Amino acid sequence: MYRAEEDYIKNIYKLTVEQNRELVKNIEIAYIMESTDQTVNEMVRRLATKKLVTFIPYKGVKLTPKGLKEAIRLVRNHRLWEKYLVEKLNYPWSKVHDEAERLEHASSDVLMSHIYDSLGQPVVCAHGNPIPGVKQPQEYDTLVSLSQAQVGDIFLVKRVVDQRRLLEFLDKHHINLGIELSIIKYDEFTKLYTIQYDDKKLDLTDIITDKIYGTVL
Repeated sequence: MYRAEEDYIKNIYKLTVEQNRELVKNIEIAYIMESTDQTVNEMVRRLATKKLVTFIPYKGVKLTPKGLKEAIRLVRNHRLWEKYLVEKLNYPWSKVHDEAERLEHASSDVLMSHIYDSLGQPVVCAHGNPIPGVKQPQEYDTLVSLSQAQVGDIFLVKRVVDQRRLLEFLDKHHINLGIELSIIKYDEFTKLYTIQYDDKKLDLTDIITDKIYGTVL
């Protein structure tokens, strides 16, 4: 399988399995892959020919059992490499995504088994996202987005979506897993959330707050 094909089925997995959805539309795949509709349509046809996805006209795409197995392997490799780079090599969490993208495609199951054991058999990656094939803590199903918190709430960050620009923004403002954020204001007109932490105040758009997950204390 070509790397581009692997990237597509990995992102279809994130858009369906990890969001409890059966199907995803091509336009959504185009957005996350930063590709044109035509490119996505051609790739979906290719993946369907290889029996990695099923395409249902006017409804969307889903992984076949064969595609799901491959997607789980890729996502697992990616997140284990992110964890390893952060914990063992002290990479900033905002920089590990691109490195893990390269490593995930070239790693054997034997190597990843050793990586997994060397990390103490983790259940989540450096960004708090679940590692496939590992039983997840019950609390993972109850995490809410920062957008769902109310003014006056204290929000404990436990997971962020693995997107490079988002991670760079959070890193710049010293927001990471385990930090407590106070929601002190929400503006209905601008859709801005004002948060406070470590004696700092910061305005966040819902584009960002939708991608930060945790629990309300």
